[in-house]
Amino acid sequence: MASLTGCEIALPEQSLVRARRHRDSAVVVARAFGRAKDYDTHAVVQRLVARRLADRIAALALPPSPEVLEIGCGTGLLGAALIDLLPGARWTMTDIAPEMVERARQRFAGCGNICFAVMDGEAPGTTARFDLICASLAFQWFDDLDVAVKQLRALLRPGGRLVFTTLAEGSFYEWRHAHSELDAGIRAYPDLAALQAMGLEVIEADYIPMGYSNARAFLHGLKAIGAGTARLGHRPLAPRQLRRVMTCFEKGGCTASYHVAICGAGPLVDDWS
Repeated sequence: MASLTGCEIALPEQSLVRARRHRDSAVVVARAFGRAKDYDTHAVVQRLVARRLADRIAALALPPSPEVLEIGCGTGLLGAALIDLLPGARWTMTDIAPEMVERARQRFAGCGNICFAVMDGEAPGTTARFDLICASLAFQWFDDLDVAVKQLRALLRPGGRLVFTTLAEGSFYEWRHAHSELDAGIRAYPDLAALQAMGLEVIEADYIPMGYSNARAFLHGLKAIGAGTARLGHRPLAPRQLRRVMTCFEKGGCTASYHVAICGAGPLVDDWS
């Protein structure tokens, strides 16, 4: 299995603190996704979003044999939706969780045009250049999306494209509402204006509601895809508080909505077109 590693450099104290915080967060996220053995069974929204993103990417004016870097490949849902649409592509599929990389490798066994690597997409540590960098529902786990976007755009070849889906503000608003004054522990997702301020084109944004039989099914579904990790530093609710939240969620209809944005950008020296 390939590995992409970066160089160690001296950092000021503030940067070291941020780096340690990111390292701690990345370890938690990687472990959660590594344990998601039934990911494909529960990844209903993720599969739908991957297909939508694949259609957008297929419409791009890419070279006949593009070099493709995928961030957060998971079990390979985006690759499965896209690989036949880019028949000449040479892929590097990466994920922060080694177990996910292995599952993707198994899905694409025998495909000679794909290599696999364990990589933190927020700190890619590579000087390779790509015609396409893509990711489906991975960037919402980044601690500093703005910095990560700039780093990834710097890896694009002239005319290359960064295209990804991410969760935007308003995601899981029903679950947040059920918490009332309590902290839901959900990460702060950027609104569309914030994404645009990062130099991104918000190509499409849509709410995807998912219904559940009860609150326990919602929580189990998140955990089953590795997405049940609370924001770093979040203090878990007491059992009595959680029961109250779950009851409120169920009275509200047991629906949780994903606000998904499809974003795109070119190299730092180019404009999206």
